[in-house]
Amino acid sequence: MAPFVTQQQKLDFEEDGIVKLQNVIDENMLTELNQCFEWSLANPGPFAVGNPSGEDINFLDNANPKAYQMYGDLVLESDLGAIASELWGSEYVGFFAEQVFLKQGKSGPTPWHQDTAYWPMGGEHWANFWIPLVAMTKEQSIQIVRGSHKGTMYDGTTFNLKDPTEPLWGEAGNLPRLPDIAADLEQDPSSWDIAGFDVSPGDLLMFHPHSIHSGGKNDDRLAVRRNVVLHFFGDKSYYSGHLPHTPGIYEHKPVSATGKLLEDGELYRPASMIRANPQS
Repeated sequence: MAPFVTQQQKLDFEEDGIVKLQNVIDENMLTELNQCFEWSLANPGPFAVGNPSGEDINFLDNANPKAYQMYGDLVLESDLGAIASELWGSEYVGFFAEQVFLKQGKSGPTPWHQDTAYWPMGGEHWANFWIPLVAMTKEQSIQIVRGSHKGTMYDGTTFNLKDPTEPLWGEAGNLPRLPDIAADLEQDPSSWDIAGFDVSPGDLLMFHPHSIHSGGKNDDRLAVRRNVVLHFFGDKSYYSGHLPHTPGIYEHKPVSATGKLLEDGELYRPASMIRANPQS
């Protein structure tokens, strides 16, 4: 079987933090993804933000416990595990969680941020598999600051649109405040090295979650923005203790396959590990 990921694409992911695979998701899987997407809209989980109905919609569901089996089964039936294995050269691949995004009507961009400001993760072998369910330009889809996956760990944002760099953790986190990338780019489009791609259903964008990234907004050319993100990890993926202890957030640390709580720097090796064979 021909490889899914070329050597150049592996290098691009390592250097830039993002790569696009064109037409790797077939019609059957797209149908299943759309069915899963609709299920997620109808069954929001405990971490959902926004309302999936109405005229102006900005809805996100994230790591819904009731959806894990459904998306996990879809992953097992697909080539996504093999793609992740090839991307990193990783023997093992695990499915971490799903995210579902729906934007419709007057919906602004998602502020620039790093996922690692919210999740206790570290290491090279993490990837967000960003899957468009409608065609989008690079401005409408996802953009990252090229190479930022190898750079500074910034504080998170509270996603306050009036102050897009408002710190999430503040003094508790002792992390540098995010730069106002949107304001910088408005003044000078060349002030940051931004990477992004035009996408269509069937394409797959893969980017490292430590990359500083932003989700696009709806405009006159895009009435509805629909996409699913599936998160994967591999051999070099670690539990990270960089997040401060804040009551109500990450009260329960991940449990390893041995039944012990993971400590800072320990490999992710949950019992639900997926073994990926790129030759299968």
